[in-house]
Amino acid sequence: MVRLAKIKHEFVEFIPKQRQEGVLYISIPYATAVHNCFCGCGLKVVTPISPVGWKLIFDGDTVTLSPSVGSSSFPCRSHYFVRRNKVVWCRNMSQDEIEWGRARDRRARDHYFGKRDKLSETQKPKRRPAGPDLSSTPQGLLHTSLNVDVHPPEET
Repeated sequence: MVRLAKIKHEFVEFIPKQRQEGVLYISIPYATAVHNCFCGCGLKVVTPISPVGWKLIFDGDTVTLSPSVGSSSFPCRSHYFVRRNKVVWCRNMSQDEIEWGRARDRRARDHYFGKRDKLSETQKPKRRPAGPDLSSTPQGLLHTSLNVDVHPPEET
């Protein structure tokens, strides 16, 4: 498998059934971005764009997708960011880090959709898994939320 370093993006209404390698398809009407995993394994990666999902920035020329894409359920276990049409590869996450991230995401969704009930002790992450503090780099598990600012190019 060949890991990609640079990608293209394409604004579409519907995601094509046959996706080209190295293309991030973005559907504004359906608030979704889809691509074949950038590691080259060919598996379909779906990233819903929402306040509690991924955020997408289109700067008129390139796209940035945040937070990272972690394909922990795929055999390739790829982990990367998309920054200005470039793929920034990260180390694979440990199982503890994956579970911590899933619990964090679940809490964010529950909070956003008004499910503020107390979580059971089994649902609460104990604390962030031990490991290097990666929060200050784009290669880290944690991320700085980006504002959604998506504007497809005007037709000429």
